[in-house]
Amino acid sequence: MKKTLLIIGSSGGLGTALVNHFKNSDYNLALHYFQNEPDLNLDHVKTYQADITIESEVEELIQKVKADFGRIDMVVHNAGVSRNGMSWKLKQADWDETIAVNLTGPFLVSKHVIPLMREQAFGRIVFMSSVVAQTGFVGTSAYAASKAGLLGLTKTLSKELAKKNITVNSIALGYFNAGMINDVPDDMQEVLKSNIPTGELGDPKQLAHVLESLFADEAGYLTGQTLNLNGGLFTS
Repeated sequence: MKKTLLIIGSSGGLGTALVNHFKNSDYNLALHYFQNEPDLNLDHVKTYQADITIESEVEELIQKVKADFGRIDMVVHNAGVSRNGMSWKLKQADWDETIAVNLTGPFLVSKHVIPLMREQAFGRIVFMSSVVAQTGFVGTSAYAASKAGLLGLTKTLSKELAKKNITVNSIALGYFNAGMINDVPDDMQEVLKSNIPTGELGDPKQLAHVLESLFADEAGYLTGQTLNLNGGLFTS
């Protein structure tokens, strides 16, 4: 049976790039979006609207994907927001929204997809974290905290699910040429690139190839890990 890949947050810059890569793969694609529906007219691709911070909508999302494709094999948690501000000026509403979308949402999706993966004794869960969770960055207290929370969630879920052939990993992304980087002024982007050992921003194609390796049947021994995809910006 053809495997099904669920991409949470498929309509942003990075999500769109991933969709364009995986639409040519041998997977069914279940594409989640919040506001902007991906425009793809392909038999093996379906779209689903949901607010991942509301559990009832998440539960309905997972049920619809299962009804359409019969199974969910891989989940990429790509939805994210960043409400920036110095910690002593940051509004609680901005903190709450960032934690809700970046951390609570991935938890809720995982909570409702895990029973399906346990039944089929196979699953690949990948959280998109950030180098900011590892290094910190001025003005990103909410974002950094939310992405750091994913690292702890990864470690715990991986231990809970290992015996069911379900792996859980995080990818701590550096600065890529798609997605939130578009909100960064050009001069600041040049400063960022000057601090990256490779001297350039990441390309979503590089991320897609890492994901493919994590999805493989042979990748069952790689779990509970944070993979640093950042051009050498942070190493551990």
